[in-house]
Amino acid sequence: MPRTAKVVGEVSVNPEAFSVVHAKVETYNSTVVDIKNQLQKIEIYEDINKPFLECILYIQDSTNFLELSKINGHEKVSLKIQRQAGGDDRDSKEKFDIDLNIAEIFNYIRNDPGTQYYKLRCVSPHIFNNQTKVLRRSFQGSIGKLVKNICDKDLKIEECEINTDTQEVIKGIYPTLRPMQSINWLLRNAYDNGTPYYFYQSVKEGIQFNSLENLIDQDVYREYEFKPFFEFEMGTKEAYDEQARRINQFGSELGMSKLEGMANGSYASTLHSLDISKKNYEKSFFNYDKAKPKKINKNKPFTDDTKFTDRKLSDLKGGKHHFVSRNTDAYPSHKNYHEPNHITLLKAQSHLSTMNFMTHSFSIAGDFEMAVGKKVKLNIVKASDMLEQDQPTVPLDKYLGGNYLVTSIIHFIGPEEYTMTLKVQKDSVEREIAPEK
Repeated sequence: MPRTAKVVGEVSVNPEAFSVVHAKVETYNSTVVDIKNQLQKIEIYEDINKPFLECILYIQDSTNFLELSKINGHEKVSLKIQRQAGGDDRDSKEKFDIDLNIAEIFNYIRNDPGTQYYKLRCVSPHIFNNQTKVLRRSFQGSIGKLVKNICDKDLKIEECEINTDTQEVIKGIYPTLRPMQSINWLLRNAYDNGTPYYFYQSVKEGIQFNSLENLIDQDVYREYEFKPFFEFEMGTKEAYDEQARRINQFGSELGMSKLEGMANGSYASTLHSLDISKKNYEKSFFNYDKAKPKKINKNKPFTDDTKFTDRKLSDLKGGKHHFVSRNTDAYPSHKNYHEPNHITLLKAQSHLSTMNFMTHSFSIAGDFEMAVGKKVKLNIVKASDMLEQDQPTVPLDKYLGGNYLVTSIIHFIGPEEYTMTLKVQKDSVEREIAPEK
């Protein structure tokens, strides 16, 4: 599977074009073998909730490579995939350079004596580093700096982008957890203006540690459209860009549930905190309208006309209760691990829960610059008679459309094309839900 046929010379005429430059495997005796001609397909998975990449290589082996190389599930893999962009970016070369390790050989099939089929599951190298130790040392500092220290010292990640806006200095001891589990443990108390942090890896941008607030504040990377027709002639720059924007298949989990939202504290909740050092008990409340949480679109995901027991959703503070044990005298000059929760737990939980307000999954042409954590905008035509959609101006659905955060990507590379399936989510809407007066 060296390349697609969707090129003229070196320039791609279709955004589904790709070329596998190499797929190298370093065997047990340090011999490097290029297996690109044995590849049938490549699948790469990235998720905003996972700090590693997973890649599945589909192998068609008619050279007895498995026995000769003695692959046994730890070998280094290097992938280089590229294309010469068409459209307005015609002069640029887009590419992936990915370093992985084989984690598993599975799904072995042999239908005839001359050919064997199997899959190689590959993961980011720091997954192997993560399995070599547990952390039980003491720590002190801001959560962002602590995460950076684990990435550098324990996971041996050479390049990572860590947001250190977490200013709260905390002190404690890692409770015998592996490095990545220790980071997830720290993430429970990492907040930026009441928004949670994500620790993830993407093919394009590598390891990232960033807050939801920063992800929401970024510019829209690209607008995608779900329309019934193409405007430009195939082979032109305009057609290339139009195909790159086009949603090919569209489906949705939606996920809109006020029942679940109330149970998760999306709109209102109560925090019970007990300071064991001062024997002091306090209650605090979260009200969505008063807290004014960060939103990816302009309008909130509910209306004040929705009421239960004659109260608005934002007033139902008894729907979700959180309990925090504090010890403000644990250290004379620093705060302990649990202390940041006292300030922003309720607002952060609301941000996490409301992000599930609306979820879509759709397929687009492959994009080497796309990564989880980017903000995109969807322009979706209204569900209407096809005769209406033939009009020059197609009416857009302002409820299903709008700004979304990319939370998951599956890259499908080969055998003939490079496509992607995106999962996107939003916590709010463009058009106000409240009915017109």
